[in-house]
Amino acid sequence: MELRSSLAIADSRVATLRTRVGEYESRQARQKELMKSMPQIEAEYTQLNRDYEIHKKNYSQLVDRRESAELSGDLESAGSIADFRLIDPPRASPNPVAPNRLLLLPGGLILALAAGLFAAFVASQLRPVFFDGKSLRDATGLPILGTVSLIPNETRRLKEKASLRRFILATVGLVLAYGAGIGLLSFFANRVAGA
Repeated sequence: MELRSSLAIADSRVATLRTRVGEYESRQARQKELMKSMPQIEAEYTQLNRDYEIHKKNYSQLVDRRESAELSGDLESAGSIADFRLIDPPRASPNPVAPNRLLLLPGGLILALAAGLFAAFVASQLRPVFFDGKSLRDATGLPILGTVSLIPNETRRLKEKASLRRFILATVGLVLAYGAGIGLLSFFANRVAGA
């Protein structure tokens, strides 16, 4: 019994020592890998130090040059050694070269209105509306069994008139806003050109 218990203790010690050996071997392998990469790291470190020294030297030279240039500039301004004159000043036209906004904006409005009319026309062609049975029969070629007609009453007429008034007011508002915008644009363009 005693021998078995001491054998079990010895086996556990052996297992513990084997795990330690495995751990130490993995540490040794890592250290070997680090030792292989050390020369490269040291070379990079020396290269970085060399580059830093070069940049530091260039920076100090540039600072010295700037200080000497400032000193020489102060001496020249104090002594009036050189007289600088502006022979031909730069000129820029106050008017923009392109685009001519007074022509571009009306063209844009006309194109927008034309695009709206074209979109409405395409929509009416894709989903046509028939106002009488004859045109429906002519378009489809099928016999018509009956039609449902709309009997206009007073409320419908009032709604149509109100809708027409809203459309006219919106159109007049668009034209007035556009005219005011063009007027302001031309006013400011002339004001800048006069200045």
